[in-house]
Amino acid sequence: MLKTAILWPAIAQFALIALCYLWLGITRRGAVASGAVPSTDFPPGVAEPQASATARRHLANQFELPLLFFVVIGFLFGVNGASILELVVAWLFVASRVVHTIASLNGPLALRHLSFLVGFLLVGFLWLDLAVRIL
Repeated sequence: MLKTAILWPAIAQFALIALCYLWLGITRRGAVASGAVPSTDFPPGVAEPQASATARRHLANQFELPLLFFVVIGFLFGVNGASILELVVAWLFVASRVVHTIASLNGPLALRHLSFLVGFLLVGFLWLDLAVRIL
């Protein structure tokens, strides 16, 4: 039961990333509809409205630290290394990413930094835990 339960936080993290894609689409559609950009083409380096640029940068961020999370979850699954502790830490990571998303899109900078630090420490713990398990 716990072996597959560790996959649910990864699925939830994917859902968060999917929502970030949706938000990017909404902001870009709004930019085109308002006439802020001349077409639906958003090439890199071209100025785009602030909301769209913020959503784009945040989506890119979802493929940095969360990538390390997905990998360690896969390894923990592979070595049958999921206990209640790893499951709780994985869900806390997802919660930290939700807070980070909210703070990145419209919250205070200090909250964004704190939520990133918490998430980083949680992923670091999962990697350390994995290393101890395979010794």
